[in-house]
Amino acid sequence: MAVENNNEQVNEEVTNIDEGQAKANSTVESLKTDEPKEVDSKHIPYDRFKAKVDEANALKEKLAEFEEAKAEAERIKLEEQNEYKTLYEQALQQAEQAKAEALGTKKSALLSAAGYSEEQVGLLTKLVEGETDEEIAESIKHLQATIPAQDKYGDPSAFNGEKAKPKTVDGEEVGRNAVSRVLHKIRL
Repeated sequence: MAVENNNEQVNEEVTNIDEGQAKANSTVESLKTDEPKEVDSKHIPYDRFKAKVDEANALKEKLAEFEEAKAEAERIKLEEQNEYKTLYEQALQQAEQAKAEALGTKKSALLSAAGYSEEQVGLLTKLVEGETDEEIAESIKHLQATIPAQDKYGDPSAFNGEKAKPKTVDGEEVGRNAVSRVLHKIRL
C-alpha cells in the first residue's frame, strides 16, 4: 500500500510539473510579439530624438507667443481703463531689470578682461561694486589685489628655488667704485 501511495504521489507531481511547464510555455509565447523591441534603452534613434526636440522647441515658442499675447492683452485692457499709472510702473520695472542685466554683463566682461576665468567671473561678479565705469574699475583693482586671477600656465621654476638677491648699495659706494676704476688711469 505504501508503494501505491508513493506511485500516486509521483504521478501527481509529474502531472503538476507538466501543467506548470505548459503554463510557462503559454506565458512565454504570449510575451513573444512581432513588434520590434529596442535593444538598449540608452540608445534612442536620432530621428525620434530630433522629433522630440523639435516638438519641445515648438511648444516653447508657442508658450512665449502666448505669454507675449497675454501681456499685450493686459496692456490694452489697462489702457482702456485709463490706468496709465500701472502701465508706467510696469515700464519702470522692465527698465530697471534691463539696466541690472546690462550692469551685470558689463561687470562680467570687465572681470574677464582682467584675466579671471569663467568660473571666477561667475563668483566675483557679485563682489564688484559700483554703477559707473570708474567705480567698477576701482572695485576690480581691489579684487585683483585681494584675489589673484587664475593663471593658465604652470610656474616654470616651481622646484628651482629662489635666486640669491644682490646686496643693496648706496650712492656713495657706487661713486667710490667708479673712482677706483678710473683713478689708476689718471696717475700716469
